[in-house]
Amino acid sequence: MNTLHLTDEQLWLIERALDFYSRVGIGQFNVIKDHPTFEAHLHKEFALKQGPLEVGDKTVRGEVVEIDKKGKWVKTKGSWGDGEEIKKWTDVENVHHSTDYEKYHSTRDNVDEILSHARNFLINDTFMPRHGSWGIHHPSVDDTCRMAFDIHQVIRHERWKADTNRNEHVVSSHIHFTHRKDNSSNEIKCELKK
Repeated sequence: MNTLHLTDEQLWLIERALDFYSRVGIGQFNVIKDHPTFEAHLHKEFALKQGPLEVGDKTVRGEVVEIDKKGKWVKTKGSWGDGEEIKKWTDVENVHHSTDYEKYHSTRDNVDEILSHARNFLINDTFMPRHGSWGIHHPSVDDTCRMAFDIHQVIRHERWKADTNRNEHVVSSHIHFTHRKDNSSNEIKCELKK
């Protein structure tokens, strides 16, 4: 058995990579556009404004109402929970100009269409719908996709178990192994530090 020591951030990345690998392998090419590189690029590309934040700017966290002169915080007005309120954000580098969501979604829709054609060419099925895919047990799906799916499930389930406010009615509350060639999936272990 092998052991791998990771930070929470590194484990999260492995979990996402395994999910991405298994989804692309079953033909869910639409996940490509959700990669953080492209997601961030589209938000920046279609930002309503470029440059530093100013009072009155629309951001993803509401309208800017006040900015610290030293750049240590930004206050925005927006709706959270029960209604409109003003919040102070100290992670100023993560407060970005809002996006033109019409252009953003139009581009993503166009990419979905193109990716579905590419997928259909690869699987030689011109009739598979845009958001269709093979199932994880489809005979054409490579077994490594099932292995990746199983590892992802184990990690996801451990995160669920560690959550003190966990919900029993979510997919991460159970593990359903898909790799059946041997019993190796039963050997997958993930221990989160407390």
